[in-house]
This record gives sequence, structure tokens and C-alpha cells, in this order.
Amino acid sequence: MSQVDITVVIVSYNVRSFLDHCLQSVRLASAGLAVQTIVVDNASADDSAAMVAQRYPDVTLIANRENVGFGRANNQAFELARGEAVLVLNPDAFVQEDTLRRLLERLQASPEAGAVGPKIIKPDGRFEPRSKRGFPTPWVAFSYLSGLAALFPRNPRFSHYLLTHLDPDREHEVDALSGCCMMVRRDLLQRLGGFDPDFFMYGEDLDLCYRIHQQGYRIIYSPATRIVHFKGESTRRSSIDHDYHFRRAMRLFVAKNLTGSASVLARGLITLGFWFQAGERRLVFALSKAAFPLADIFILNLLIYLGRWIRFMDPGYTATVWAVNALYSLFYLGSGLALGVYGRYRFSGRRALYAALGGAAVAAAFTYFFQQGAFSRFVVLWFAAGTALAMPGWRLLVRRFVRRPSSSGRRWMRRRVLIVGTDDLARDLCLRLMQDPASDLHPVGYVAFQEDRVGDIIAGAPVLGRAEEMDRIIQTEAIQEVLFSSSEASYDRIIKLIQNLSGRTLDFRIIPRETGGGEDGFPLLRLEMTSKRRRK
Repeated sequence: MSQVDITVVIVSYNVRSFLDHCLQSVRLASAGLAVQTIVVDNASADDSAAMVAQRYPDVTLIANRENVGFGRANNQAFELARGEAVLVLNPDAFVQEDTLRRLLERLQASPEAGAVGPKIIKPDGRFEPRSKRGFPTPWVAFSYLSGLAALFPRNPRFSHYLLTHLDPDREHEVDALSGCCMMVRRDLLQRLGGFDPDFFMYGEDLDLCYRIHQQGYRIIYSPATRIVHFKGESTRRSSIDHDYHFRRAMRLFVAKNLTGSASVLARGLITLGFWFQAGERRLVFALSKAAFPLADIFILNLLIYLGRWIRFMDPGYTATVWAVNALYSLFYLGSGLALGVYGRYRFSGRRALYAALGGAAVAAAFTYFFQQGAFSRFVVLWFAAGTALAMPGWRLLVRRFVRRPSSSGRRWMRRRVLIVGTDDLARDLCLRLMQDPASDLHPVGYVAFQEDRVGDIIAGAPVLGRAEEMDRIIQTEAIQEVLFSSSEASYDRIIKLIQNLSGRTLDFRIIPRETGGGEDGFPLLRLEMTSKRRRK
């Protein structure tokens, strides 16, 4: 049996496009190494297992008939592992070309190191703080869950869970790594029995790192190499109660690894922290629901004030005026509620206009039958005209500058896109976007990696400059999204370019190699959702 350097284990659930991209990156990173790759599919409904069997015949595939959970599925692969080290890798991540080699070298350089993990980057270029973590002791768990860690991220007294007080660009010995990408010695992993299967999802990586420490090994965070993690794609596609499993995992970790009064105190503080967290979520939810009617009430009363000031030059407020203002507000709010303006159609300018006209009609009828509540005909007409303009107007502005455009507004609100690369994959994508009337993406042009391509016209779009000039091009061309052709740019270069642009408000997408065309088209991988989901 030949010597294997690394066994890469990937557990997948309903993330076919991401898994395909992940396996492509692992294949590139395997150059010069003997790598065994094992994919465990947890009963995906998107033909992930069939894709792996067809496109990656060299990959060992385990197709489960049910979702057995992250830890248990990994343990299935650990039993087949033959590598000196085992890399646990999430399917919604991709590695640099040097990731496998650098992590293995770091593990080999320190016999006392039991596990090593890379710097994890979010797809918008920002650092993922869960790359390095501390154990959730009673105080650490309470500081994190109560929000104290977020208020004081540089204070080690409060920030020990995410270790935000440590420089992410320097190597550190830490308590725990992220199960998104973590390399462990195979003999140690097998001695520990892999992940504890009692953790269905969340917490199994913390528990494994805790047991590695108990064996006397160190755990190393190494930013010498990086990966990009789209985070949560598998869980987002399931009906699993994530909050329940997270709370369960935290309590299970405490019950398993802490004893006596420390365990009782930890459970109490964790429960208190969850209460703080739940209260914060409810408050944010309530404020988000109240934001639209409160904004409308403010605008309504401002319009009435201005109308009375123009008409009477003295908008003095009496009890009667306050009562009539309240009634006018109720007329509009009632009309808006009936038309769904504070629900599903809260960004609809047309429905806001209908609500304004309906509210004005009711107000006019009210003043006709109840003369004592009438300001004047001018104020009523001012109210009608003002609400008809202001209510749809501010919604359209928010939709234009804050919220992503809806399908109905794509034709005149298409997002300006810059394509990084000038190869056939980039050209084909540009053609598809130009020819697709339903697409919300408008290709402005390309950036090239070769100087001699600048100024060329490819598929009807110009090559605007070199990759080194992206920051200037993005600013001058008002670019909103950047698409990378991964068949021309290395993953290492893509990650560096994303990090260099992390200060800008941009969306980044990646066109995977070997997309295959056909029904799938181009599975553009992005930080929040795929392009197909945006069209729903």
C-alpha cells in the first residue's frame, strides 16, 4: 500500500456547486503530495453524490441514506483514512494551492502539535474570527453570549472565546480551531475515536480540541495559508433548528468536560447568556417590524405640520389637532395594512401610493362629515399630494440605495459587474449575461492579468485594465460586483485580491472551473447566496 501524506475528509449536504468547487481546489492543492480524498454525502437531495461519482472517480464516496450529522459522518471517513494527517474540510470552502502542503509542514515541524488550522477568510475579504477560539468556560461563554465580547473585542478579559485580542496575521497557540478546516494527526485522531457523535452539529470541533489538549498536544493557528469559507451553506439548505443544536452543543460540552460547581455555574451563565441573546433578537425583530410604520407616522405628521404652517402660519397644537393628526395617521396605516405595505410589500412603491390615496380619501370623507375635525381643504389636499409623493418616494430610495433590487426592477437597476480574467470561461459568462434579459448583472468590462490584453474587446465588452488597477477601475466605473474566473486566476491570487478590496462595498463571486454548462449554467459562488436564488 503506497504512503499517503494527507487524507482530506469532506462531509456534504445539499451544496453540489460548492462541493464541486471545493474538490477542484483540493485537486490543485494536492500537487506534489499523495492525497486521499473522501466525501461523505449526508443524503443530499441535489445529486451531490452522483456529481462526485461522475466527475471525481478518484475520490472515495460514502453516500448515506440519511443525515447522520457532521461528527458521525466524519467518523465514517476516519475509519478509511490512510494519510499521515487528516484534513477536515467543509464543502462550502476552498483552499489555496499551498494550503495542504503548508499545514502538513507545520504539523511535521512540531511533534508536540496535535492539530493546525489556517486563517479563514469570508468571501467579502474579511477575517473569520472563528479561525481561532477559546474554550467556553463559564465566564467566557457568558461574555460571548451576553454581548460583552462584542462591546470589548480587544480586552482579553471578555474576548477569550473568539480571541479577537490576538493578531490574526501572527501564529498563535490556541484552545481550539474551526471544524471548517482543521488538520489533525491521524494516529491521534484514531486514538481519540474521532468526533463525539453525540454532537449532531456545532461543538464537535471544540470537544475534539479539548480532548487533544488532554492528551498533552498543542493546537496551532497558522495564518501562513488561507482558505475562503462561504459558511453555513449546508445548514441554510436544511430545515434543521440551528439555534436548538447550538444551545444543545454548548450545554453538552459543559456537561461532558466540566464537573462539580464549575459545571453548575457554567450551565447557569450559559442559560443567562442565551436569555440575553434571545432578548436582543426579539428587540431587533420588533424594531425592524416597527421601523416602517414609525417612519410613515413621522412623515405624515411632518406633512400635516408643514401644511398647517403654510396655511395658517401658526401650526399651534391643541388637543383637537393632536387627535386629528392621530386619526389621519390611523387612516393611512389602516389602508397600508390592508394593502400589505407593512408586510410582504413593504418596499412596494405602488402599494404605498395606493395606501396614500386610500388614506387621503378616508381623511377627506372624515372632514366632510365631521367639520370640527377639519383643518382646511388646503391641508387635506396637501396631505393627499404629500403622502402620494413621500410614501412611495422614500421606499424607492431605500430600495435603490440600500436593498437589492427586486425582479420587477432589474431592467433599470442592473448591477454593474467587473469580470476578472479574459479566458474562455470569462468570455462565455459575459456573453450569457449580455444575452439574458432576466439577469440582474450588467458586465461593464474585464480586467486582465496580461498587459497586452488591455484595450481589447471581448464578447462586446472592453478590457479596462490590469488586475493591479482594480481599485481604480472599481471606483471610476462604479462597480458593484466582481466575478473571478478561477480557471485563469489561482485561488491564492483570488484571495489576495478579495482581501485588498475588503474595504469597499462589493459583492464577490467566483466562476468555478469545469462548470459544465448545460442545465446548471454557471454556478456563481458568492458570500450570501447563489445567483439562482437571487432570481426567486
